[in-house]
Amino acid sequence: MSDTIAMCGKQHVFWTSWTAGASITTVRLGPRRLGWCPAGRHVSLLRRVDERDLTAQQRTQLQPN
Repeated sequence: MSDTIAMCGKQHVFWTSWTAGASITTVRLGPRRLGWCPAGRHVSLLRRVDERDLTAQQRTQLQPN
């Protein structure tokens, strides 16, 4: 299990535990997952994001881990 940055389909960013090969709270769909976006409080397709790919605005929205 590793803490990683995830982004939903509406571009909300948040920290999450992303476990390779297993998922209890999300539905795995290849490299993406269907799950809960705590930043926007909705269900969405989620994907992992490298912090270097975030905009300055997204970095400020990202709560400290």
